[in-house]
Amino acid sequence: MTDSSASPELTSVTMRELGKLTAEQVKKLDHVVPVTSNGLPVAWLVPLSPSERRRAEMIASGRLKPGRPHGLTDWVPLPRGEDEPTLSELLLQLREQERA
Repeated sequence: MTDSSASPELTSVTMRELGKLTAEQVKKLDHVVPVTSNGLPVAWLVPLSPSERRRAEMIASGRLKPGRPHGLTDWVPLPRGEDEPTLSELLLQLREQERA
């Protein structure tokens, strides 16, 4: 590891050295840094973009609730009310209105 006070010059970091980096040093990173174990790369230390950092700060402060991790795959629609038409019925009504 290069001089840890000069984080932007960091070219790689070992698993042991990774635990010694301060939050401030990691925050100053402006490039991807490989993390090694026994001389072999095992992970990447990747800095957040400004928009990713802002989003993370908003989530941490409770000002933003993150979206669903799997999109809408676990979404269940609300049940239709008893007096409400089905979507098929609504579509037929719209088509009839277009023809009129």
